[in-house]
Amino acid sequence: MGAITTIVHFSMPAQNVERFFAFWQETIRPVVERQPGLLDGVFHRYVDADGPFQFINVARWESAELLAEALRSTAEEIRGNGVEMLDVFSELGVTVSQNNYLEAVRYRAEDVRDL
Repeated sequence: MGAITTIVHFSMPAQNVERFFAFWQETIRPVVERQPGLLDGVFHRYVDADGPFQFINVARWESAELLAEALRSTAEEIRGNGVEMLDVFSELGVTVSQNNYLEAVRYRAEDVRDL
């Protein structure tokens, strides 16, 4: 099947945005970065405070199997550090929507040169 891209949308009350971002940076990110199969990722922050999602994480993984294992391992490792990720999400009012995709077409800006 090949590489897979996961796109995760995070929504929460505005007053919890900074706490969630700190939790993601300090607790989740270091664990995810060590997971086998991670190719790369970009964690996006909203521009429009009234938008439906405050954060969107786009990450590419070597395979769907490695992504599934990474999700399980990440939650397990964080739990092993005495933190239940879902409890933190619940406390902050975070809702999560995750969808996985296979690459259909790759594109990029064309080089523009003076003739």
